[in-house]
Amino acid sequence: MYETIPTKTERTGSFDMGVGATGPITRAISRRRSYRRQWRVFECISVIILDALLIDAAFRLSFTLRYNVLWHNPILDAIHNNLFDSSNVGARQATLAEFAPMEIGIVVGLLAIFLLRRLYALRLTGSWFRQAWKITTSSTIGLAFLITYFFVFQPSASSRLLVPFAWASAIVLLCLGRFIFSIVLGSLYRLGLGETRLLVVGSGHLGKMVMQHITANPDLGYSIIGFLHDMKEQPSDFGRFKMLGSLDDLGLVIRSMQIDEVIIALPSNMHQHAIRSVKMCERLGASFKLIPDLYELNLSRIDMEAIEGIPLISIRQKSLNTMQRLITRATDIAIAMLILVLGSPIWLLIALLIKVTSPGPAILGQMRIGLNCRPFEFYKFRSMYKDADQRLAVLLAQNETQGPLFKMKDDPRVTPIGKLLRRTSLDEIPNLINVLKGDMSLVGTRPPLPREVDQYEDWQKGRLAIKPGITGLWQVRGRSNLNFDEAVLLDLYYIENWSLRLYFQILLSTIPAVLFSRGAY
Repeated sequence: MYETIPTKTERTGSFDMGVGATGPITRAISRRRSYRRQWRVFECISVIILDALLIDAAFRLSFTLRYNVLWHNPILDAIHNNLFDSSNVGARQATLAEFAPMEIGIVVGLLAIFLLRRLYALRLTGSWFRQAWKITTSSTIGLAFLITYFFVFQPSASSRLLVPFAWASAIVLLCLGRFIFSIVLGSLYRLGLGETRLLVVGSGHLGKMVMQHITANPDLGYSIIGFLHDMKEQPSDFGRFKMLGSLDDLGLVIRSMQIDEVIIALPSNMHQHAIRSVKMCERLGASFKLIPDLYELNLSRIDMEAIEGIPLISIRQKSLNTMQRLITRATDIAIAMLILVLGSPIWLLIALLIKVTSPGPAILGQMRIGLNCRPFEFYKFRSMYKDADQRLAVLLAQNETQGPLFKMKDDPRVTPIGKLLRRTSLDEIPNLINVLKGDMSLVGTRPPLPREVDQYEDWQKGRLAIKPGITGLWQVRGRSNLNFDEAVLLDLYYIENWSLRLYFQILLSTIPAVLFSRGAY
């Protein structure tokens, strides 16, 4: 167990004296940081070895394709005869041993280019697309070097046709390898291996935005231990994120909670506090990052560059992409129609079972709040008894979640057939009618009840800035296992980072979430 944070009465000048001491907390922090350094070295060495093996495999695959599979191909032979004379090794059946220097050169050369272009400085569980782009551009640079080498030196054992084969194979295998490696590494992070214990300094909008992004990307390997508040009045915990004290407690929290990294997310009017926090992190040897006070803008729209060492921040203009909206709407309509038509016998059977097992309509119409607070009639299979709303007041004291939502794992208002429908998410099938009407999308935020919206805090109302959906980031990351604040953070992340890629990614992730009933009740 980690040490508890000292109380106000325990804070004395001994803290300053204890920074360089060798007490149990200091030794524990030293051991943990040593372990983290070893883990990072292990990650880097592992991915370099993996890349070397994949580049070599790509070369051998290319050689096999060229000289075993495509040997005496008429088209390739015609190209080959224009590039080589009869004395060249390419004009006859070649052996892999003859190309050993070229094989070693490609492996070493590409690894050197990757190192120079800081591919290994990217977080391995970060954006796969960013890594794939870096691999593609670096491999293309390597291809240019190889072509130049062949034309200048004209080596005796060479095959120019082998070069583009190796280039394409390397890109495919390296990108695939990185994808699998990031999945494995993300799973290890989820098990607690090599995770980074993170502290957020700041409890305002900016601090919440940081926690939102990290919550939405659990594979990054960050474990948020808690946050420090920057307000005059002490706030409560923010969902599962614990309030660990004020800004004055930074040193104590870093030491007692064995913090690995600190993210300082303070407003611009607290510049001096940010500087003091930086100095404290440096003094205690904790890694730290500063977030610029641009919280009125989407963090995903901020670009960083440097001119002669001077950091510059620019904001990407956010444009309305009509084509993306058309693709999304067409996908919504096509999938909704397909599911409703192909599954119609099943939906009719479910409606019949609901009518037979309990009194009331099979399909329930509720007033929900949609895009920009616009009310609409929301359809779903009835999963509760007819008097569910009247019995709610009696059960409010047994609410198992925080915030305006009401959740009970064993809600007595749910019918037997309703439990099965909720477990399998089949109660939401009539939502597809709302999708066809245009009130909802397949992916978005879940539409709230009017009484829930009345209890929203200002920052939580941001989730109403997009068309509600049947599924969303909230649903695929835990559903009822998440409290309301965490769910809103995920909704806001989706709204602020919307893209076709994220839309389809959530749509595909919904399938295993439904099949395994994660967090459904």
